[in-house]
Amino acid sequence: MSMYRMQEEPIDLSQVFENVGPDTGAVLIFAGTVRNDGMDVLRLETDKEEAEKEIHKIISEAEEKWDLTRVQVIHRYGPMKVGEVIVLITVASSHRDVGYAASRYLIDELKVRVPIWKAELFGDKVRWVPGAGE
Repeated sequence: MSMYRMQEEPIDLSQVFENVGPDTGAVLIFAGTVRNDGMDVLRLETDKEEAEKEIHKIISEAEEKWDLTRVQVIHRYGPMKVGEVIVLITVASSHRDVGYAASRYLIDELKVRVPIWKAELFGDKVRWVPGAGE
Protein backbone atom coordinates (compact mmCIF):
# COMPACT_ATOMS: atom_id res chain seq x y z
CA MET A 1 0.00 0.00 0.00
CA SER A 2 1.45 3.38 -0.96
CA MET A 3 0.38 6.98 -0.68
CA TYR A 4 1.80 10.29 -1.88
CA ARG A 5 0.52 13.77 -1.29
CA MET A 6 1.68 17.36 -1.89
CA GLN A 7 0.17 19.81 0.58
CA GLU A 8 0.55 23.39 1.73
CA GLU A 9 -0.61 22.85 5.32
CA PRO A 10 1.77 21.54 8.01
CA ILE A 11 2.38 17.79 8.11
CA ASP A 12 0.55 15.97 10.90
CA LEU A 13 3.01 13.46 12.32
CA SER A 14 0.17 11.40 13.80
CA GLN A 15 -0.44 10.11 10.25
CA VAL A 16 2.74 8.02 10.43
CA PHE A 17 1.17 4.85 11.83
CA GLU A 18 -2.08 4.83 9.86
CA ASN A 19 -2.76 1.45 8.24
CA VAL A 20 0.25 -0.38 9.68
CA GLY A 21 -0.65 -4.04 9.46
CA PRO A 22 0.18 -7.13 11.55
CA ASP A 23 2.89 -8.25 9.09
CA THR A 24 4.90 -5.09 9.77
CA GLY A 25 7.98 -5.52 11.94
CA ALA A 26 9.59 -2.14 11.28
CA VAL A 27 8.34 1.36 10.59
CA LEU A 28 11.05 3.77 9.45
CA ILE A 29 10.33 7.48 9.53
CA PHE A 30 12.32 10.20 7.80
CA ALA A 31 11.30 13.80 8.44
CA GLY A 32 13.19 16.45 6.49
CA THR A 33 12.99 19.83 8.20
CA VAL A 34 13.75 23.45 7.33
CA ARG A 35 17.21 24.18 8.68
CA ASN A 36 18.52 27.61 9.60
CA ASP A 37 20.86 28.77 6.85
CA GLY A 38 20.46 32.39 7.89
CA MET A 39 17.08 32.72 6.16
CA ASP A 40 13.84 33.87 7.74
CA VAL A 41 11.46 31.75 5.66
CA LEU A 42 11.71 29.07 3.01
CA ARG A 43 9.24 28.81 0.16
CA LEU A 44 9.01 25.66 -1.96
CA GLU A 45 7.31 25.66 -5.34
CA THR A 46 6.64 22.73 -7.63
CA ASP A 47 4.73 21.61 -10.67
CA LYS A 48 2.40 19.40 -8.61
CA GLU A 49 1.35 17.22 -11.55
CA GLU A 50 4.93 16.51 -12.63
CA ALA A 51 6.05 16.01 -9.01
CA GLU A 52 3.26 13.50 -8.40
CA LYS A 53 4.09 11.53 -11.57
CA GLU A 54 7.76 11.28 -10.63
CA ILE A 55 7.24 10.37 -6.98
CA HIS A 56 4.76 7.66 -7.96
CA LYS A 57 7.48 6.20 -10.22
CA ILE A 58 10.00 6.32 -7.37
CA ILE A 59 7.57 4.63 -4.97
CA SER A 60 6.84 1.91 -7.55
CA GLU A 61 10.57 1.33 -8.02
CA ALA A 62 11.05 0.96 -4.25
CA GLU A 63 8.12 -1.45 -4.02
CA GLU A 64 9.63 -3.55 -6.83
CA LYS A 65 13.07 -3.66 -5.17
CA TRP A 66 11.95 -4.37 -1.59
CA ASP A 67 9.11 -6.21 0.15
CA LEU A 68 7.31 -3.26 1.75
CA THR A 69 3.97 -3.32 3.57
CA ARG A 70 3.44 0.45 3.36
CA VAL A 71 5.06 3.52 1.81
CA GLN A 72 3.91 7.04 2.56
CA VAL A 73 5.44 10.26 1.21
CA ILE A 74 4.02 13.66 2.14
CA HIS A 75 5.77 16.74 0.73
CA ARG A 76 4.96 20.34 1.52
CA TYR A 77 5.08 23.41 -0.69
CA GLY A 78 4.52 27.09 -0.02
CA PRO A 79 6.01 29.09 2.88
CA MET A 80 7.64 27.33 5.84
CA LYS A 81 9.63 28.43 8.85
CA VAL A 82 12.81 26.99 10.34
CA GLY A 83 12.06 23.70 12.13
CA GLU A 84 8.93 22.79 10.16
CA VAL A 85 8.74 19.43 8.38
CA ILE A 86 9.15 19.70 4.59
CA VAL A 87 8.92 16.01 3.73
CA LEU A 88 7.75 12.98 5.69
CA ILE A 89 8.64 9.51 4.39
CA THR A 90 7.31 6.46 6.18
CA VAL A 91 8.32 2.96 5.14
CA ALA A 92 6.86 -0.13 6.77
CA SER A 93 8.35 -3.56 6.18
CA SER A 94 8.67 -6.91 7.87
CA HIS A 95 12.37 -6.27 8.69
CA ARG A 96 14.36 -3.13 9.48
CA ASP A 97 17.17 -3.61 6.92
CA VAL A 98 14.63 -3.51 4.11
CA GLY A 99 12.98 -0.44 5.59
CA TYR A 100 16.26 1.45 5.93
CA ALA A 101 17.31 0.69 2.36
CA ALA A 102 13.94 1.67 0.91
CA SER A 103 13.70 4.85 2.98
CA ARG A 104 17.17 5.97 1.87
CA TYR A 105 16.32 5.20 -1.75
CA LEU A 106 13.09 7.21 -1.58
CA ILE A 107 14.62 10.41 -0.16
CA ASP A 108 17.71 10.22 -2.39
CA GLU A 109 15.68 9.75 -5.57
CA LEU A 110 13.12 12.37 -4.55
CA LYS A 111 15.88 14.97 -4.05
CA VAL A 112 17.37 14.25 -7.49
CA ARG A 113 14.31 13.62 -9.66
CA VAL A 114 11.28 15.54 -8.34
CA PRO A 115 10.89 19.09 -9.72
CA ILE A 116 10.91 21.28 -6.61
CA TRP A 117 12.34 24.80 -6.43
CA LYS A 118 13.34 26.60 -3.28
CA ALA A 119 13.11 30.32 -2.47
CA GLU A 120 15.24 31.28 0.50
CA LEU A 121 14.10 34.59 2.00
CA PHE A 122 16.74 36.69 3.75
CA GLY A 123 14.88 39.76 5.04
CA ASP A 124 13.84 41.52 1.84
CA LYS A 125 16.09 39.42 -0.45
CA VAL A 126 15.05 36.21 -2.20
CA ARG A 127 17.39 33.56 -3.59
CA TRP A 128 15.91 30.78 -5.77
CA VAL A 129 17.83 27.52 -5.75
CA PRO A 130 17.06 24.01 -7.02
CA GLY A 131 15.87 21.80 -4.18
CA ALA A 132 17.63 18.72 -5.55
CA GLY A 133 20.86 17.26 -4.26
CA GLU A 134 20.73 18.18 -0.55
